[in-house]
Amino acid sequence: MLDSIAAAMQGFVQDIGYPGLFLLIVLESTFVPVPSLLVMPFAGFLAHRGVFDLGLILSLNSAAALTGSLASYYFGALGGKPMLLKYGKYILVKPADLAKTEDFFSKHGAWTVFIGRFVPVVRHVISVPAGIARMPLRAFLLQTFLGASLWGGGLMVVGFVLGARWQEIAKSAKRVDLVIALAIVLTILALAVRFVVRRRRERTAQAASAGDQA
Repeated sequence: MLDSIAAAMQGFVQDIGYPGLFLLIVLESTFVPVPSLLVMPFAGFLAHRGVFDLGLILSLNSAAALTGSLASYYFGALGGKPMLLKYGKYILVKPADLAKTEDFFSKHGAWTVFIGRFVPVVRHVISVPAGIARMPLRAFLLQTFLGASLWGGGLMVVGFVLGARWQEIAKSAKRVDLVIALAIVLTILALAVRFVVRRRRERTAQAASAGDQA
């Protein structure tokens, strides 16, 4: 299945050219799980063959990543926080939890956004909590630019340097990426279950305390 997805996206890049590559990189910076390890080295390989210009696709990568990340940031800033403040109680998210998120990003947001660009799953969603926390836009854009340029641009350079051998290296790296992604998803699920259980215990304790006072 992974091979068919990769083939479809690579065919899309070949057929559409620079606009197709730009669109995939924009999507890769949002919730859409575009397999960057199978797309961006391919773009570098096409530059190796003279189909693309390496300098142009490196610039295009940074611009597209900023575009997708900025869209996700504003989704979090304009929609995410108000929605969670209004409906968060139904999924056991308190205003205090949002305050903790804002505090975290005010202290560690820059490095979190930068490092998040290199981590599977996280790279697709990191811009949303940054937006919810209203991380300073200038810092967000700088760290996103640096992280995305090193990650996506680095993969393109790898494809350019390796030439026809890029695919075997990328597939091996993608398997590692999938293992890390699975571990992250399982960890998030475990933390979510723990969070829900703790909230229910707090509610039970509060109800019992209210009953004793009555």
